[in-house]
Amino acid sequence: MSNIVRDAIINKTNLPALKRMMDLTAFRHKLIASNIANVTTPGYRSQSIDFDSELRKATGAKSSRLVVTDPKHIPVGSARNEGPKVRLSEPSENTTSVNDVDIDREMGDLAQNSLLFELEAKLAGSKFKAIKSAIRGRKI
Repeated sequence: MSNIVRDAIINKTNLPALKRMMDLTAFRHKLIASNIANVTTPGYRSQSIDFDSELRKATGAKSSRLVVTDPKHIPVGSARNEGPKVRLSEPSENTTSVNDVDIDREMGDLAQNSLLFELEAKLAGSKFKAIKSAIRGRKI
């Protein structure tokens, strides 16, 4: 199967949106893991993203756009491949701990994020299974 045909089949499904969702979920997982790893680092400010906003941004536009695949490439128009905007927590004057990382919140976020990624992976697997079934069922 040629790449053009494969891309045409894949792009007619919601797999590109699922990929963007999985990328965003993996990025969020790295931030949470970094927060957990720095729970005892003095002065560390926890990092997060506005997941809902970033998800809308990642999956909203259906237009084809240029993609910068190498940092040395010159961005064209809005094709700057901007990643999610990372928010640093605001420093609190009332903090008595070493930093502002709430380990209980981070562990809860980690569990929730893991479940979301697992769901996204199962949805993508189901889509691939359906495409495979459709291809095999057809006698050319």
